[in-house]
Amino acid sequence: MRQPPSLAMVTAGRTDVGRTRSRNEDSFGISEEAGVALVCDGMGGHAGGDVASRTAAEAIIDFVSEFQGTSIAPVGQTDGAPAADLGVGNAVSVVRSAVQLANQRLLELNRERGLPDGRGMGTTVVGLCRVDPGDRLVAFHAGDSRLYRLRDGEFRQLTRDHSLYQHWLDQGGRGPAPQRNIILRALGTMPDVDPEIGVHAVRPGDLFLLCSDGLTGMLPDDGIAAALRAVPSRGLDEVCERLVALANERGGHDNITVVLARFVEPGG
Repeated sequence: MRQPPSLAMVTAGRTDVGRTRSRNEDSFGISEEAGVALVCDGMGGHAGGDVASRTAAEAIIDFVSEFQGTSIAPVGQTDGAPAADLGVGNAVSVVRSAVQLANQRLLELNRERGLPDGRGMGTTVVGLCRVDPGDRLVAFHAGDSRLYRLRDGEFRQLTRDHSLYQHWLDQGGRGPAPQRNIILRALGTMPDVDPEIGVHAVRPGDLFLLCSDGLTGMLPDDGIAAALRAVPSRGLDEVCERLVALANERGGHDNITVVLARFVEPGG
């Protein structure tokens, strides 16, 4: 039986086509009951980036909602392991399986259209999944959609982009900079995709932002942080709207999607 979480997760999200695109290829998904939220940024244009992001978001949310909190210990875990450790292991196994399932569904859709692997539609994904029981979460991502955390006024990026540009930076930034939108890991583009996974402690008041690069490509981190610090007075929905508006004010060159997840004491 699933135990009630120590902290409640309160969420809000918004997606917008931006000012230059004719189609919104972003999607987001939230299940407060399962403790999962995610953002997907589709790729493929006429090949169906919007279909890819929506399909992946629905597949992952449905899978996590069904299996999160089950007592399926991952390989290497023992029955005597602490409940919190088993919870982390279960959550990691569930989100990895969910992402791999979504990847297979996209590959099948591309193959049904006669497109070889590596062609057709695909999507990035970034998400968080609350560990049950305990006050930790599992973060997962593939691509350049990001997860940030605001804690006690400190703003921190928790994911690292899977992009050629980020790889160039990691190698010292020598030579001409590659284009920022060349993605090295995504769903639907290869038979096997392994999301990068991290485990983070959660404290009361923590605020997490999941977003597509339509936000981060338009708005610097300090501008994002300033908007998030207004949450206590404005609320999550209003801050989501503000972030989208700021990205559009700076050009809105891409679809913009933001999801906020705040962790509070139950009843707070």
